Amino acid sequence: MKYFNLVAILAGLLAGCQSQESRLDQFSFPEPYDLNEVQKVFLPDELEEVSGLEWTANNELWAIEDESSVLYQINPETGKILRKQKFFKNRDIEDLAVVGNAAWVLQSNGTLYQVKNPFSENQTTKDFPFPHKGKKDIEAIVTIGTEPSLLIFCKACNWDKGPSQASVYKFDLKKESFEPEPFMVLKREDLPESAKGKFFNSLKIQPSGAAIHPLKGSLYLISSTGKWLMVMDREGKIQEIHPLDPFLFKQPEGITFDLAGNLYISNEAKDGRPNLLKFPYHP
Repeated sequence: MKYFNLVAILAGLLAGCQSQESRLDQFSFPEPYDLNEVQKVFLPDELEEVSGLEWTANNELWAIEDESSVLYQINPETGKILRKQKFFKNRDIEDLAVVGNAAWVLQSNGTLYQVKNPFSENQTTKDFPFPHKGKKDIEAIVTIGTEPSLLIFCKACNWDKGPSQASVYKFDLKKESFEPEPFMVLKREDLPESAKGKFFNSLKIQPSGAAIHPLKGSLYLISSTGKWLMVMDREGKIQEIHPLDPFLFKQPEGITFDLAGNLYISNEAKDGRPNLLKFPYHP
């Protein structure tokens, strides 16, 4: 009987390993980074709804969480909160970008908040409402161009054709205004030929975070809903898209790069603790 139990246990373990290997074969990641080299840092409970990350030109990691209008600076090695400051009344906050001495914070309804001189006594906040009415959920923002503009990505806007596409809008920082028409539209039909099969054919184009690679200039988009990571070139063409392992990426909402090209992705708590994943850059 003991022998039989031992055989059963070994068989179960072997099946589990084979199942895990089979599962891992379903997922991929951009080539300069290695899923096996990930460094995980747990974040404080205060950041359980962490929804946006930004690495600043001053070599600091900033974050926001979507249940309060608070800016955070966090230590990327320990996850400890170094500074925090409220900038507005509580709103559903989704992402942020930093340009010069201002943080641009995105609300889920598309409203932008310009937070000048954050973490100082001279901090001021001004809001810029999104120009289009209608039901919408907007979660990703990124800075582009040498004369910077902001791109704002729909996650679910009712003028898009369901989850098969997502409109992207431009905010002119010089004019401090939104352009009325979409800057571009992300479409499932524009995925590269390599992205075929059951997963990609029903893929939900619903980005939740965006970042520009500081050395290559490519745009990285991440989706919590669809569990994917997309890479686009400087012209906006989709180059790669990778299905993500939900065991590692439980609820990926924030994405950024440090100045050396290392990739950081944050996960909201979702039945656990919020965390920050670091993937070293290997060019």
